[in-house]
Amino acid sequence: MKRKPKPKPKPQRKGRPKSASKLAARRRPVNGPAVAASAAGPSRGFSRDSSGDADPLAGSALRPLLERYCELAGVKRAALGPDHTELKLPPAERPFFRDRERVSVAFSLDALERDPDAEIAVLGSPFVSQVVEAIRARGARLSLGLIAPESSASSPLSRRARGDEAVELPIPVRDGVAKPGATRLAVHPVGRLAARVVLRAGAGVEEAVVETDVYDLSAGVPVDADVAAAFRALEGGRVEPTDPATAAEAAVPAREPGELLQLLLGHLREKAAERVATRRAAAEQALAAELGRLDRYFESVLKEQADPEGIATVTASAERRRAEEIRRSQVKAVVHPLQLVEAAVLMQRAEWRLESGQGRRATFAAQRSVSGVSGWSLSCPHCGRPPAMLVICRHEHCGCEACSHRCSVCGEDFCLDHGTAECRVDGLPACDEHVQVCPSCRLEHCTAHAGVCVEDGHAACSACLAPCGSCGRDVCNRHAQRSHADAPKGSRRLCAACVRYCEGGTNEPVGVDEVAPCASCGKAVCAAHQAVCAVDEQVHCSPHLRRADRSRRLVCARHRGACAEEPAALFASDEVAACPICGRGTCELHRAACGYCGRSVCSAELDAESHRCETCAQLAAVSDPPEAVVAAALAAAGGEPQASRRWRMARDKSHVVVEVDLGRKGTAVVTLRHDDHGPRGVVHHPSS
Repeated sequence: MKRKPKPKPKPQRKGRPKSASKLAARRRPVNGPAVAASAAGPSRGFSRDSSGDADPLAGSALRPLLERYCELAGVKRAALGPDHTELKLPPAERPFFRDRERVSVAFSLDALERDPDAEIAVLGSPFVSQVVEAIRARGARLSLGLIAPESSASSPLSRRARGDEAVELPIPVRDGVAKPGATRLAVHPVGRLAARVVLRAGAGVEEAVVETDVYDLSAGVPVDADVAAAFRALEGGRVEPTDPATAAEAAVPAREPGELLQLLLGHLREKAAERVATRRAAAEQALAAELGRLDRYFESVLKEQADPEGIATVTASAERRRAEEIRRSQVKAVVHPLQLVEAAVLMQRAEWRLESGQGRRATFAAQRSVSGVSGWSLSCPHCGRPPAMLVICRHEHCGCEACSHRCSVCGEDFCLDHGTAECRVDGLPACDEHVQVCPSCRLEHCTAHAGVCVEDGHAACSACLAPCGSCGRDVCNRHAQRSHADAPKGSRRLCAACVRYCEGGTNEPVGVDEVAPCASCGKAVCAAHQAVCAVDEQVHCSPHLRRADRSRRLVCARHRGACAEEPAALFASDEVAACPICGRGTCELHRAACGYCGRSVCSAELDAESHRCETCAQLAAVSDPPEAVVAAALAAAGGEPQASRRWRMARDKSHVVVEVDLGRKGTAVVTLRHDDHGPRGVVHHPSS
């Protein structure tokens, strides 16, 4: 019996080198654990978020774009494998690739394993960023030449193809007519745009290289399928361009670069709408989760706060963080145009002469392929959409009814480049002759709703103009201020000439008819923050008025007084009087009348037992009083001069006190002023 041979062990697969594995992991795209690739539908774009297997660039537009750049910039390529290429850079291109002469490029992870020093060619890698910068600087435009016409010398063009027949315009003209158009052959520029689109929303970033459809660069519309197929064949190298001398027809110029770029970018925007919607939905879902987390966090922090200041700080921080997250989650698309691939093609062109009832003239053109299989391509010269009606602009070119309007002021038609579709005031269109930009709101408005601001005489829209609540003149929003609701006359619109800033409050604006000048500082103070000094009865602002401590009367700084016996207390100036003996100011509580001369003196100069002031206590006999004093005293006391009278006198800071003996009538105490010896007061005392 034969023994069965043992089965041979299966050969083990050779593991990857450690360095290569680490390098491949390090150079993988950031949005997934594996390098991804897939076709992006009609746009032929590649996204970092797509998924694939071995070849990240299979079916994408990045590898053909790199090949076209190499051909245009003179970069030599050496194939090291189906997914591995070495680039030899000319000196002019080396600054874009860190001054390297040779660059090894891997188009798959297997190629990267074989050559760990190679650069991986996926979106988001440093190599692709370098290629993009080099293309934008050196290879932004690629001209393929003239696409060979379908006819040749052996089979001449028919009369229809040559364009010898007249064509009627199938589109009506608003308030105008179209003369029968003549057709001819013309060379049209056609091409497509390749661009890198970066979508950012929150922490997610998506990149894609996308391409537009093949467009007629003069008409701004997609070309027919047969012309697009011929363009693709020429671009792929399956056919050769023909000699331009074989097409003697006049070339139609392409649109302006800025206008053409906006048109092609608009097409890219339409093609990326689904991708943007997907990114926005994911961002909104992530935003809802993050806002919920923030709300829970700040709710727990608020529970730990006890004082109002801490609660306000945490609340403000929460609102700021929510605003930051909402701003970060917004989908932002950045488009980097990479390369415009263009060619020329012989096409049939029909032109119609349009004329409006107001004498405006314009030309409208249509085109189709030479084969005539497809119909005429009728598109708006302005927006590129198929028009339902043509409109002649006042600047003698035409557009469709969707991108044209009729001026509400003059009644003429105009396109969007020569006017505004909506007046800021009534929402009606206005042409460029009757449209203005309001310097207040920065919005466009028609001349029918224009006015003049009283501030410096500039024009403004009627929506921004309103009368001043004080003087009634029109003032715009930019030069007007509104008073607060708690102002004396409520919230009002005020011009610069009528606005004042109340000094008594927080500098809030008020009307000139609501204020009065402060008698202390001269600044304006409104009726709500002004008061009258109890002494001079003049208006003062609140910072210059204080209440007396005892009477609670309002007094200004100029009419404040102090009592010598209560220096810390505040009195009105009419509540304090100077003591005639010492000159110090005292209030009523610290002042009393002398029982002998009758003057009101401070309590420090009055004897509590005798009720006489210090001056009366010092009266001394005088044998020869001055004649002026004698005459004034006798005149005040009502006596006659007698030699036997006794005179006593004393002086203090303010007066001369004279005691006159009136005989049987008693005595009289006369108080005379120092300057003119005028009587200050007379007190009669009967004889004892």
